[in-house]
Amino acid sequence: MDYIRRVTDLETGEVKSISLGEHLTFTEAATKFSVTRPTLVKVLLQLGLVQKEYDTVARENRYRLHPEAEKKRLGKRLMGPHGPFDVLGPSALEWIEADLKAILAASTFDRATVTALQALDAYDAERFTKLDVEGKVLWLVHHFPDLPVRQMAQGLGVSERLVHRYLTKRRDQLERARKRMGGRSSPQTSRKRSLKPNPRRTGKPSPRDP
Repeated sequence: MDYIRRVTDLETGEVKSISLGEHLTFTEAATKFSVTRPTLVKVLLQLGLVQKEYDTVARENRYRLHPEAEKKRLGKRLMGPHGPFDVLGPSALEWIEADLKAILAASTFDRATVTALQALDAYDAERFTKLDVEGKVLWLVHHFPDLPVRQMAQGLGVSERLVHRYLTKRRDQLERARKRMGGRSSPQTSRKRSLKPNPRRTGKPSPRDP
């Protein structure tokens, strides 16, 4: 959502609107960066943008935008009809985008996983259109078939269930393709059969002829 600030011109008394840029809730930001909301919150904790507070409306602890982050205009702490919520501003979104991959890769990944994720990032950076999450999963499976699903999911910031769903979908597609190909004869095989000499036509004796 694009937020604005209204200011009054002291000379003319005219009220003007100043755009503050796009602001996203935590859930919207997680969708933007193709990660789960809990993964995004972990990144925000690493960056010092959120803190845990007790929500008197929901009567439970929640992660809220840090007051200092609001003072730095990195976001806003708001009160909605259903309780408090927060939005992240353009500067915070740029910061997250710049550090997200590094923070995820710096978690509990082994050397092989880091290598796979770095290769994926390098490949995706060269593409004209970026891969979506499903495309990234399939690319990793094709180039790094031994990469565990758990590490793949953590590296991409998605759930293991989602990764399994994409893998099952891919296996089903391959199985259907194999069944379709299995019902067709190979063109090369058919050609070889047609070119096989017929002893009766060539005049050569057949082993069965007396």
